[in-house]
Amino acid sequence: MRKALLFAPMLMLLLTACGGGEEKDPAAALQEQYAAVASATMEADVTCHYTDEVRTYTLLCAYTPDESTVTVLAPSSLSGISATVAEGALQLSYEDISLDAGGYSAAAISPVAALPRLMEAAASGYVTEQSEETLEERACLRLACDLPGEEGTVYTTWFDRQTMLPLRSEITADSVLVFEVAWSRFEVGQAGEAPAEPEQTAPPEPEKDWTEADEAAAYAGAEE
Repeated sequence: MRKALLFAPMLMLLLTACGGGEEKDPAAALQEQYAAVASATMEADVTCHYTDEVRTYTLLCAYTPDESTVTVLAPSSLSGISATVAEGALQLSYEDISLDAGGYSAAAISPVAALPRLMEAAASGYVTEQSEETLEERACLRLACDLPGEEGTVYTTWFDRQTMLPLRSEITADSVLVFEVAWSRFEVGQAGEAPAEPEQTAPPEPEKDWTEADEAAAYAGAEE
């Protein structure tokens, strides 16, 4: 699993003490650090739980707080499709074609918006639950957060207690699991540095029974 250390030793200082031996709330310390991230490159497997099927996408995200570009790495039938996520709107790109995919609602958030929204929750979400748990034999801080204007949607992430990197996330809507996220890469850019641009690769031919429009729609939208 590819990982990058997230924050300098100052983070561990914040998690253990805050002037005069007074402990600082771990959730507040973590959110303070994520709020300071100006850019990051992230990769994760996003499993989407639809009404009658389950699909998994491998996504690469070039993140900034204002705008993120998400590119599909797998499955191969969708590889090369990318989307820009900004201010609650999506714009899909496929080869030389751009398609405005409109907005997304909290209850039907698109898979492409999952990683940027989880980052927003980590930086500024309202913490509704926090706990110490063990995941894959690692001590974790589990945070569940709400975002403004998204009633019923909860963003939950398990952060490695030692590095504060995300290991796993879930997004639920009205207590129903919508997305599971397995993080495999998280690299924070330096101040003023743009996130790494995804490699441009020509997408393969769509599978026999799928049109390009079908593939793009399946990727962009969560089924009701």
